[in-house]
Amino acid sequence: MTDDIPAALFTFFEAMPRQGPGADAITAALFERFRPLLPDSIAAADMGCGSGSAALVLAEKGCAVTGVDIHPPFLDALSREAAARHLEVGTLCASMLDSGLPEQSLDLVWSEGAVFTVGFDAALDEFQRLLRPGGIAVVSECSWFVRHPALEAAEFWATAYPGMRSVGGNVLACEDHGWRILHTERLPSAVWEEGFYGPMQALCERLAPDADAEMAAMIEENIAEIALFRAHHQAYGYIFYGLQKLG
Repeated sequence: MTDDIPAALFTFFEAMPRQGPGADAITAALFERFRPLLPDSIAAADMGCGSGSAALVLAEKGCAVTGVDIHPPFLDALSREAAARHLEVGTLCASMLDSGLPEQSLDLVWSEGAVFTVGFDAALDEFQRLLRPGGIAVVSECSWFVRHPALEAAEFWATAYPGMRSVGGNVLACEDHGWRILHTERLPSAVWEEGFYGPMQALCERLAPDADAEMAAMIEENIAEIALFRAHHQAYGYIFYGLQKLG
């Protein structure tokens, strides 16, 4: 399942507090926005959960949540933290596109910074399958904010994520896949810095002196990505798409 993913990537991100940009306060606020549309007992899944920051917030909010990820050490970290907080969080080692969760078994699907690994459209279809009619999906996706980004940003993302679209393009995709658009919200640039790129730069600097060739190459790529975002954060970033399954 993970044979084509460099080992250095997992080693690096196991040491990160989060595996993608985000903040617990934002997750909590988004959940509260959609709570009135959800049943009293909420069956939820955090897809591509990593070490489970969002899953833990959802559990604290009273959801019966399962964290789904392909990397067992992330799930182990989630289980340890849930136990430390006296929370019940299930884990499932699986791809978000092949989780084994039953059709129409969920009220809420959550995924922060992860669907790019399988493709936004493919994730939309799978989340539709998993949700009961009227269920909610909250998905963050890296999106263009401008029509004509700087050349260096466009070239970087053409390689790093060829499927990256504009906010409008993603909204149209959601509608084409049968979703009702409830809300879109931009993740502030400061959150990228405080919760993700700041810790990432510090980790790069700590690991660099003893890095092997594979890790050194990844560190170099990470530093370049950090610099690019700091120069062009007005042109792209994460958008949360709040969606409802029709029916």
